[in-house]
Amino acid sequence: MEEERIVKPLEFLFYEDIRKNNSPSHITDLMVITIKSIMPSEDYVAVNIDYHRYNEEIKLWKYYRHGENSSLLNILGDISPKLYWNHIDDTVYPRMLPIVLTNKEYLTIKKEVIKNVLFSTGNIKTLIEAILLSKLLYLLIMKEENIIDKLKEEIINLSQVEFVEEYRNCFRIPIEEYEGSFKIKFEQNKIYALNILNQSYSKDFRTLQDALEVYLNAQSGETSIGKCVNIYMNGLFDSHFEIDDYYKELGLYLYRLRKGRINPEALKIEKYYLPDVFQFNEGEIFYHSLLNKSKVIKKEVINDKMIIYINTKSGIYKFIR
Repeated sequence: MEEERIVKPLEFLFYEDIRKNNSPSHITDLMVITIKSIMPSEDYVAVNIDYHRYNEEIKLWKYYRHGENSSLLNILGDISPKLYWNHIDDTVYPRMLPIVLTNKEYLTIKKEVIKNVLFSTGNIKTLIEAILLSKLLYLLIMKEENIIDKLKEEIINLSQVEFVEEYRNCFRIPIEEYEGSFKIKFEQNKIYALNILNQSYSKDFRTLQDALEVYLNAQSGETSIGKCVNIYMNGLFDSHFEIDDYYKELGLYLYRLRKGRINPEALKIEKYYLPDVFQFNEGEIFYHSLLNKSKVIKKEVINDKMIIYINTKSGIYKFIR
């Protein structure tokens, strides 16, 4: 079944994150936020992220987040250049998967993945690894051949000059403020990535190396993305793992987006209404553009922190301020 083949890795990422943490972590939070912010284009065949919504979703996430992520918290305050350029954002690759699953053209995937990486980090290794991993997953979904050669071609043709010119405005911090030479670091990491594609060991690009081990040597995979490659490679679509129906519905939603079965008009938020959720009292019902119809079921103050539990269509949120 095509639907199952395409979305099973997404379901697996939800399952693995929830299993490891005994509940959803910030990884699941950001995958859900990414899915909620995806919008089919009205002008051409592509699915893009609506960054107005994405920004507002992240601002709200600050108060209900499960776990910490320095890169994401960094962009919500005074941005630390050191964190932006150097920190490894562990949500990047899970966020990448919904973009890959909803688009059939790699050029669109590449552009959207780059913009989404730069949303939270300017780390060059992460950028290059995300480009190659997204292409690997795309090629597997499309059942392409000569995948390693195509990945090599991708990295060889990745022009630093063209990259900077096209994505300059997507960086949170001007490239001119990069500590050291962005150009030299970019070219160095291209060489490191190419060496890995030529099957040379490196201490960097661990996720890429794991994914390639799965692809080339039928390994089971150690990283989440490596395990997704394993599913696409070996057809382990009947693997038994149970997840909440909510996450299965998100997978179905992405598949319908991929097939062009969802009208963009139905997803548009014409005017944002974003009230402060902490202003409401127990029993109050209110509307919020991101939460939709909501009801406060409990409100309390513990250790000088206000905690409010809000029931929404997608579940109960615990907000803390």
